[in-house]
Amino acid sequence: MSQINKKYLEILKQIDEEHKSFGDLHRNSKTLVIDGLNTFIRSWSTAPNLSDNGDHIGGIVGTLKSIGYAIRLINPTRVIITFDGKGGSKSRQNIYAGYKADRAKNKIRLNRAITGGDMNPEDEQVSMRRQMVALADLLTHLPVTIMLYDGIEADDVMGYIATQLRQDGEKVVLMSSDKDFLQLVNKDVSVYSPTKKKIYNIEEVLEEFGIHPHNFINFRMIDGDKSDNIEGINGLGIKSIIKAFPILTEETTHTTESMMEYVNGLDKKIKAHELFESNLAICERNRRLMQLSEPEFSGNLRMKIMDRYDEPTPKFDKQGFLKVGLKAGVIDSFKDINDWLQSTFGHISKF
Repeated sequence: MSQINKKYLEILKQIDEEHKSFGDLHRNSKTLVIDGLNTFIRSWSTAPNLSDNGDHIGGIVGTLKSIGYAIRLINPTRVIITFDGKGGSKSRQNIYAGYKADRAKNKIRLNRAITGGDMNPEDEQVSMRRQMVALADLLTHLPVTIMLYDGIEADDVMGYIATQLRQDGEKVVLMSSDKDFLQLVNKDVSVYSPTKKKIYNIEEVLEEFGIHPHNFINFRMIDGDKSDNIEGINGLGIKSIIKAFPILTEETTHTTESMMEYVNGLDKKIKAHELFESNLAICERNRRLMQLSEPEFSGNLRMKIMDRYDEPTPKFDKQGFLKVGLKAGVIDSFKDINDWLQSTFGHISKF
């Protein structure tokens, strides 16, 4: 038998094996859950794409390409894209009035190099709204599930899916550049950071941060989150936190109470322990603000998410996508839009 024939038979065998394993999968075998607004804002502020008439379309193109890259990398059996609902921050602002208070002062601006600096803040907001509307329309033609509910943020939906709706053995990959999601990492849940192009499993979180994901919320409650205007304990950074609480490197999940028990059992306390003990109220507040494993929203919202989660995968309407894409001026930003659509979303529509 010639080398060519042997190679051909090997390829056929590989394809046959892939088909066998493919048949064992079901819709929720590996779910990719995407933080839609996080992805859009990052793309809108940095992607330089312009349409033929000179309109900025980077938010649309960048988001689609970022989603497509993640799908081809992760090869999920379904995709869910979440967005913040109207008044989504209100419940956390009821806990802490300063939550996201500085967002209005520190709005993300469009990269000056994209437009030559000729867009003022008002024009940018108009551009952002226009692109969000077009993106939402495009997504409705793809085999992806969109989730947006008034009163809660995308983080809440993503956490609920990863902790409550996922069944044992089903894999979930959360896509966001927000470190808060690392608290959800376990043997079945991982986090894909689109900015670092890195998938975080338990080992990766431990290697990069030195803290077990089961205890990542404890690190975050002490450290705080400047992007959301959540102050932490001044004087405590990741190195001092690990030194003061080596138990956070363990798989055993710890609470604020068990951390205090650890401190009280020491023969000698250091300054970090004193700072922690004198700021327990801040820690508990931050835990409520930042934890994603125990949803604090209504049973009605939980039912809406569950019902949507159980719905069949939306139909893949390629022609509808192309029609909207032409109107939005984004088609030419892809080398071969038909090939991109099929190679990215074709297999998802089969589940």
